[in-house]
Amino acid sequence: MANQYITADEHLPETVADETVTHLQIRDPETKEIFEARVHVARESARLDDPEPLSVVRGPHENTTEQWYVEFVDEAVEREQLERLAREQRERSNVVNTRSDDLTVLLRYLVETGRYESTSAAVRAILFEHLADRDPAVLEAYDEIRTAYDADPLREALADANHSNTGSDADEPAVVVTEQETETDRSGAR
Repeated sequence: MANQYITADEHLPETVADETVTHLQIRDPETKEIFEARVHVARESARLDDPEPLSVVRGPHENTTEQWYVEFVDEAVEREQLERLAREQRERSNVVNTRSDDLTVLLRYLVETGRYESTSAAVRAILFEHLADRDPAVLEAYDEIRTAYDADPLREALADANHSNTGSDADEPAVVVTEQETETDRSGAR
């Protein structure tokens, strides 16, 4: 059991079919880290393409063990790379060009038929839906990175200072008083 992934019986789905994909809380055998992953689970290794041994513990003291197998669905997310890309994006344009007549036509069709408000909204919705279905681990990792960035107190303080120096006066129209207007106003004549 030392070199096997471990999970508790309570984390398994109630019914397990050959193609069961589930989020499963697992403990890594090497790092002892507990994490969640999208996996296929099976009682027999032959039912999976790339099986890893999984010890399923049960009972009030988790002292009963049953041998199962797990196959990871999502590839590991390169978190450092995702963080680097998020940092770099803050300095770059957020315009994405598909350079594809086919995609442009299809996106415009979706907008003109009222399915989306704009091509940008269509691209965002379709991409996020696709990632949620096919690679949710990337979305989850990015959400954590973005949340950490948005909650950074230094970044917030700098943004607030920048806004107070430039943003508060921007809402009011600028008034320029020339020397000639000042002289006229003092004399009372125009």
